[in-house]
Amino acid sequence: MKKYDDTLFKIGDVIKIMGITRKTLIVYEDMGLLTPAVKDNKSGYRYYSADNMTQIRAIRSLQSLGLTLKEVQSYYYDTENIDIHLQRLMELRASLDKNIQMLQVRAAKPGDLTVHKVTLPQLVCYCRRYDCNDVAEASNNLRDTYIDVARTGKMYMPGRMFTMRMSPSPDKLDLMCCIPVTDDFEGPERIEFPETPALCIYYRGPYEESGIAIRALMQYVKENNIEVAGPFRSVYMEGPPNRGKKKEDYITQIAVPIKI
Repeated sequence: MKKYDDTLFKIGDVIKIMGITRKTLIVYEDMGLLTPAVKDNKSGYRYYSADNMTQIRAIRSLQSLGLTLKEVQSYYYDTENIDIHLQRLMELRASLDKNIQMLQVRAAKPGDLTVHKVTLPQLVCYCRRYDCNDVAEASNNLRDTYIDVARTGKMYMPGRMFTMRMSPSPDKLDLMCCIPVTDDFEGPERIEFPETPALCIYYRGPYEESGIAIRALMQYVKENNIEVAGPFRSVYMEGPPNRGKKKEDYITQIAVPIKI
């Protein structure tokens, strides 16, 4: 058998180093995703280069994001449908971001005012502004707005409702109630929100005391000379629908868009 230089890896070495099976490597090869640096036609032995190893890692990374092997194949070789592949990866990124966000939400503890860097999603919302006397009135207004949106048949279920504080004072309840709707919703209540970087605190506790988190985030922004790009938002993550009357377990994302 012909000898090959020591910069190449035998299939057994690749299996051990990369933590995959021989069958997986052959499938990659059959699909045109991987071409061994050397393939001995007589013995059938395969030898892989460092570039091959990098290629295998890249394929597995795309698989770990949720792409099937056929989608990986299209990603590499289908140059006519780039927009489709881009949209698929953006959807996967959004799903991953959402899972990360929910883990951060679950990790929130009473009194935890840790500031996180996040990206607020692009949304189209049905919006109404209210000047409320207290949290109870604000909750009623938000509920009534939700009902009106539900009756339009245009509610965007994956989106989360939120309120924007239109006054700089955390104690004043001048609120814009925002309920996500589908892109085709038309009406005077329609407002489009672009995707934007933001800072947030995942506040765990009663809505009545969320001003604690708002003040903490305001102070963080001020101390770090950060320029805000819009009103503070209260995004309702977990509340009465699944937490009932256990107000201490309500979780609200207190967020503020920022300029970078």
